Parts: sequence; structure tokens; C-alpha cells
Amino acid sequence: MKKLALPILLLFFLMGCNDEKTLEVNATSGQEAEEVTTILENEKEIYSGRAIFVEDQLLVAVQAKPWLDYKKSKIEKTLKKKLEEYFPEYDITVSSDYKLYWEAKKLLDEENSEKVKEKVEKLKKLKKEET
Repeated sequence: MKKLALPILLLFFLMGCNDEKTLEVNATSGQEAEEVTTILENEKEIYSGRAIFVEDQLLVAVQAKPWLDYKKSKIEKTLKKKLEEYFPEYDITVSSDYKLYWEAKKLLDEENSEKVKEKVEKLKKLKKEET
């Protein structure tokens, strides 16, 4: 039994070090989704992200790695700058706040596009109040 404990413990440790990112994108075109996914995958500081395209708006909610919490605002600024280069026609909102990340998950599951648009507007106002 003791011989199995070390390999099992090692296995759980290695599973915890998994470097796979969780990315979810809701876009009208496949090209937009691919570009946002590529940008988020190339960001080393984040481990999870959600992006929602609504008409002329783009809402991106990301989660920074836990030991980089002090750099959240810098991560948001650099990510927003990169997204503005690729999507100049969109009004872009980037947040690393967990509340917006959680709400973005709900929006990805929502079917009604009018509700999504209204909720994105509310989240943008919430983001501005936060700062």
C-alpha cells in the first residue's frame, strides 16, 4: 500500500501542473473566434478566458494566474491593446474581475441576443464603476 502512495501522489501533483487553458468564444464568424482564441492562447499570464462578440462590442473576461494578481491591470491593458489592433471596429472591454468572468459564462449559455446585449452593457458599466 505504501508503494502505491508515492506514485499516486506524484500523479495528482502532475495533474495539478496541467498548463491547458480554458477558452470560450461566442462570435458570429469563425475567423473572429480564431483570432481571439489565438491572442488569448499566446498570453502567458492568463489561464482562462471568455470572449463575447455582440454587434459592435467585444467583452473579454480573463483569469490571471493566482501569483500574478498584482499585475491584473497591466494584463488587462496589454490584452486590450492587442485586441484593438486586430479588431479596431469593436468597442472592447477587458476585465480580469472574477464577477465579470462568471457573468460572461452565463452570457455564453444565453440564447436570446437581446438579453446578451443588455447584459453586456450592464457589465461594461460595472467595469467602469470598479475602476
